Amino acid sequence: MRFLRTGRYRIAAGVIAVLLMLPLGFGSTPQVSQAAGVTTLTFLGPGFDEWHAFVKAANEIGKGLGIEVKPDYLDWGEVFQKALLDYKSGVRTWDFMYVYNTWVPGLSAAKVLLPINGFLADPANKRVVDPADFIPATTHSLEFQGNLYAMPMLAAPYFLGYRTDLFNNPIERKAFQAKYGYPLAVPQTYKQMMDIAQFFTRKKGQMLAGQPLDNDFYGILLGNKSGGFLFHRYEQILVAFGADLIYNQKTMMPTVNSPASIAAASYYVELHKYMQAGTENQSGGPTQRLMGDGRGAMTIDSLDDMLAVLPDPTVSKVVGKVTYALLPSQDPTRPHANVADGNGLGIYGLTTHRDMAFKFAAQVLSPKGTKLIMKYYPALVPMRRSVVNDPDIRKQSPDVFRAMNLYINSKPWTVYVPPLKEWIQAQDIVETAMSAAMAGQQSAQDAMNGAQAKVVDLFRSAGYIK
Repeated sequence: MRFLRTGRYRIAAGVIAVLLMLPLGFGSTPQVSQAAGVTTLTFLGPGFDEWHAFVKAANEIGKGLGIEVKPDYLDWGEVFQKALLDYKSGVRTWDFMYVYNTWVPGLSAAKVLLPINGFLADPANKRVVDPADFIPATTHSLEFQGNLYAMPMLAAPYFLGYRTDLFNNPIERKAFQAKYGYPLAVPQTYKQMMDIAQFFTRKKGQMLAGQPLDNDFYGILLGNKSGGFLFHRYEQILVAFGADLIYNQKTMMPTVNSPASIAAASYYVELHKYMQAGTENQSGGPTQRLMGDGRGAMTIDSLDDMLAVLPDPTVSKVVGKVTYALLPSQDPTRPHANVADGNGLGIYGLTTHRDMAFKFAAQVLSPKGTKLIMKYYPALVPMRRSVVNDPDIRKQSPDVFRAMNLYINSKPWTVYVPPLKEWIQAQDIVETAMSAAMAGQQSAQDAMNGAQAKVVDLFRSAGYIK
């Protein structure tokens, strides 16, 4: 994902009644006369490219309906806090809000969001939404205690992106075989990924594929900025090593310093040696721009982050040279382990346009509406099967088609964010510890021991453990 006004007008009650009596669908909703005025639905979210595209598509669809969407873009992390504070203060400004999957437990527990299930109880609404078309592996993370809390828009499964041209280069293949004793290929284990990252890390002036380097070159590029970016990359490796996501969900006991967790943290600290300079200050966007500049052999990131840059000839030097693969495995019982990542459009709990907001969201995020969003943002990874496999999308976004079908058909071992309202706090504790270990301030084991004590205190205060 890439990483900021509001206004609201009321429409005549009779016009609202007409709109809400009929399902919103292209060509199925009566036109609203200009004399009736315009209803403005407000959106609180981050200034990511995909949400700019959503607003454009929504306003294109809403033109003939007397509906306008006005966004208020904030920095990513500020959206969560503002939504919580505004709801608690009784602020009724918002109709829609961006929802990231790790926020769902906290937002739903605070009643900031209206559950989508409540609207789907109406058969007419269910037909418009067509929830059976959603890809469960990508939408489950937007659920909490049996309720769906956001209309799914963008799936963000994490993939390994690797430079096919370098992996197939005969000079590099021969050198790798001689050094490591096995063929250079897409890493199937994290041990292999470490070897490849080490092998391709080189200094300016050294040779790569028979040519001297103009800049330092890195074995793997990862965005490790604090505020969730580091944790979302680290957690992929954490679960691959057989560890829990911070705690055991059956006993509620934190397991931050379990042997598997320490092994994962130690691995990540070692892998850090082969990452780009300044990784601790970079999110996904800058990291992928570096990959697009031809500065790395591999990257792990959400698929949409990679597709927003790497296939774009206006910003990428590696167009057609990057292939997307499932993440490596470590624990053989967890093939291609990954933590599901995704986001959607939530309906704010204090909206004054409750039913209209839902019906309009259903239209904009319908298969046809999703295709319109992809017109403005081709890197969107849709959460609907019908869109992934649509012939137009297959032609327009072949990487989306290939990668998502690989993800769906291979059925990787997938973990979902735990249903815990304190999840963000717990995540921040572990991320801070990882930052300290990567900076060399503590060993991985000492950092995880300290984080374990803090998460235990958090869980005790919440009443989960004694």
